[in-house]
Amino acid sequence: MSAKIVPIAPLLNRVTTLWDRGLPRGFSTGWKTLDPHYTVAPGQLTVVTGWPGSGKSEWLDALLVNLSRDDWKFAVFSFENQPVELHATKLLEKISGQPFGAGPTDRIPKDRLPAMVTDLTQSFGLFSAASGGTDIDSILNAATDWFNAYGSNHCGLVIDPWNELEHRRPSNLSETEYVSQTLSVVRQWARDSKVHVWIVAHPQKMRREDGKLPIPRPDMISGSQHWWNKADCCVTVWRDMESQSQDVDIYIQKVRFKHIGRQGLVTLTYDRVTGRYYDKWDSLSRVI
Repeated sequence: MSAKIVPIAPLLNRVTTLWDRGLPRGFSTGWKTLDPHYTVAPGQLTVVTGWPGSGKSEWLDALLVNLSRDDWKFAVFSFENQPVELHATKLLEKISGQPFGAGPTDRIPKDRLPAMVTDLTQSFGLFSAASGGTDIDSILNAATDWFNAYGSNHCGLVIDPWNELEHRRPSNLSETEYVSQTLSVVRQWARDSKVHVWIVAHPQKMRREDGKLPIPRPDMISGSQHWWNKADCCVTVWRDMESQSQDVDIYIQKVRFKHIGRQGLVTLTYDRVTGRYYDKWDSLSRVI
């Protein structure tokens, strides 16, 4: 497709509508303290990073469950949540607010499972790592087919994590060039498809500062600054893994459009029993 210039005058009706109605916010995350900083708009790319064990996938699953209540549908390619039936149990916990396994807390009743799995199927398509190709083209093609068959007006694609993809980098491209080109392809697919894409990517190296791990930034992911440049939003999930605290810090490090949110830090409380996250009402979100 060749580049073209779009004349401004024919856009008057759309611009006037935006003036009348206001720039549209994204969808609520389900956490009131987080919404001023981050909302979810169709057609955008969010990069999620954090150290291993910080809870990136858990937080993202909780976000998807919250959005599913607004009739969002998701194609989830999660290499770290395999086999898919185990991933399904984690989602069921977040939906029900009850643990799946036996323990001191009342678990999900067995007779509720058929209806709950049916409801889960209405919102989620889970990728099995044994079912086919895992390069970026295969994933985008599979997601396109799934959304064409089962999608709704609001759809999301999760790739978790980037590091597990089959990266077929041409020999004439550096890693930085490959990351730049591939993220451009994903971002354009998101815009054309009006699908929100989340990519989870681990920082490249764990370097301690004064004995502690620093808050990871998108440019610490292999491929460097392009993760920051190409993304519409950048989110870091941080947890003090040396303490027993259930506080999880969500750093919103980039928001491209100000009507979607703004940079900031919000602390949520994690419930290990159900995998749910809750607003921490006794602390205020802070702008960074």
